[in-house]
Amino acid sequence: MENPLHKKRKYELKRDIFIEWEMLDSEVFKKLSGKAKNVLLRFLQKRTWIGKGKKKKYINSGLVFTYTEANALGISTSQFHTIIKMLYEVGFIDIDHQGGGLARDYSRYSTSERWQDYGTPNFKLVTKNRVLWAKHDVHSRKQALKQATGKRSCQLQENVVIGGIENIQGV
Repeated sequence: MENPLHKKRKYELKRDIFIEWEMLDSEVFKKLSGKAKNVLLRFLQKRTWIGKGKKKKYINSGLVFTYTEANALGISTSQFHTIIKMLYEVGFIDIDHQGGGLARDYSRYSTSERWQDYGTPNFKLVTKNRVLWAKHDVHSRKQALKQATGKRSCQLQENVVIGGIENIQGV
């Protein structure tokens, strides 16, 4: 069994985080939960840069943050999904490529400046698209199964009495 401390060290980043004071002071940032702030800071920490000093330019695209990494940092899968969706909708991140777990493909993100327009008429509302085809997700399949079994409330075959002994299905 893998040591949880080792798993956390695997995803340890030794980079400074630069956050603009406007972002830190914004109303939308203040509304984020603690874990959502941690995820956003992690995205900002993952950015690379070119140049030095005041000429430093951050490369905001191609950022990878997997569910496995989130789990190692103490964020459950459902929490991480909700946080990513919210960060995307309020404009802190954009989804460059939406991966799918079954194909062993991971999503790639970029940081965004859309959050600056949040709460103004200039803000463009976006929603996170579904990854799966329609009616191929777990919830839809459970609903279809429930409807199919709900129609079979009566017995499929009648019991037949042969020589005074009931023939029970499966016996």
